[in-house]
Amino acid sequence: TGVQTLLFRSFCTMIPAFILAVFVLSVYLGGQLCSKFQCPALIAEIGLGMLWVASGFFPADHIAPLQTVGNAGLMLMVFDGGVNMDIPVLKQKIGRSTAVALSGGWVAMLMCFAIFPLMGYGILEGLTVGSALASTGIGFSLVVMKDLDLLQTPMGQLVCAAAMIDDVHSMILLAILNAGAQVVSSGGPVDVWSISQPLASSAVLFVFAIALRMALGKAMDMWRKQNNKSEGEVPFTTAQYVVGSVFLAWCMANLADYIGTTYLLGCFLSGVVASQWQPVQAKWTKMSTTSLQWLTRIFFSCTVGMAVPLEAMIAKDWGVVVVITIIAVVCKMQAGLMSSSPFQKGYAVQSLQVGCAMVGRGELGFMQMLKAYELGLVSMNSYIGTIDRKSVV
Repeated sequence: TGVQTLLFRSFCTMIPAFILAVFVLSVYLGGQLCSKFQCPALIAEIGLGMLWVASGFFPADHIAPLQTVGNAGLMLMVFDGGVNMDIPVLKQKIGRSTAVALSGGWVAMLMCFAIFPLMGYGILEGLTVGSALASTGIGFSLVVMKDLDLLQTPMGQLVCAAAMIDDVHSMILLAILNAGAQVVSSGGPVDVWSISQPLASSAVLFVFAIALRMALGKAMDMWRKQNNKSEGEVPFTTAQYVVGSVFLAWCMANLADYIGTTYLLGCFLSGVVASQWQPVQAKWTKMSTTSLQWLTRIFFSCTVGMAVPLEAMIAKDWGVVVVITIIAVVCKMQAGLMSSSPFQKGYAVQSLQVGCAMVGRGELGFMQMLKAYELGLVSMNSYIGTIDRKSVV
């Protein structure tokens, strides 16, 4: 009958929504289970993304929209990193922290440059993997420093500053990777301009963001002076400031993409601008915690996990996984050697502690490898090997 047909069609329409609900619940429970065993939740999230796609039950037309949502989550994660950047700490430790951050990244690239051709892979593929290994997870570093009760010490501040610089460094590497990939895909040679243009664009965007941050501070000081307000008073509500900051992130992401650098750098620097008003850090964390958690889950399960065929994961080259893991650990541990003078008392212990804190995975590395794989710059083996390493370590 007509009623039965209508009910059947309604039921069929609801099936994809029911499957999506089960998928979201499985990702949440899988992450919680991993956390109970002191394992990164993203291991379960990436694995479940692969399993759902391989099973054939997940609606194919839902994948692309969810991956887009995951990319939005990554943008929000990067913005969050900018908001929580402690500029005073960065100023105090700029020299030593820059040495720690850059040495780890460039040593990774040099090691991959030397070793990957020996394993039958291209030089460009090695450099791409090395750039992905360069990123450091500032969240991981903060946890390590807290566990060691070193967060408020000079060494803890050094690690935090180095992780911040590492994030900026990784975003510039991602911009160079994108520019080089566009040149390669269009059939042209990779010349000096194709490499230096993203660097110049990133520098211009950085200067613009710092100028905007200073202007914001001066504007608030001027308003207080004109209206006889106390130091902590501001001419806006928290909600207005957060909405304005997110809108700025959208504008700067588009600007960054337009001038030839990565849109993620625009998101990050807009967060740095927003951090001019110090209370925003605590208020933003309170407002965004739940949404960031769910967007992060979608990023790892859909944007990263669903891009990896399960068959390729099973048939992966374990030799590449081992080599990439060794390179990642060695390059970050040696970065600890730059943390102080070799003649300083306790140098060995401090170097080891800083190196361990810098080993943690950086979310930007996942994005770099995903982009590189989509553009054909890395093989499936290198892609899966790097994702494996960044998931576990």
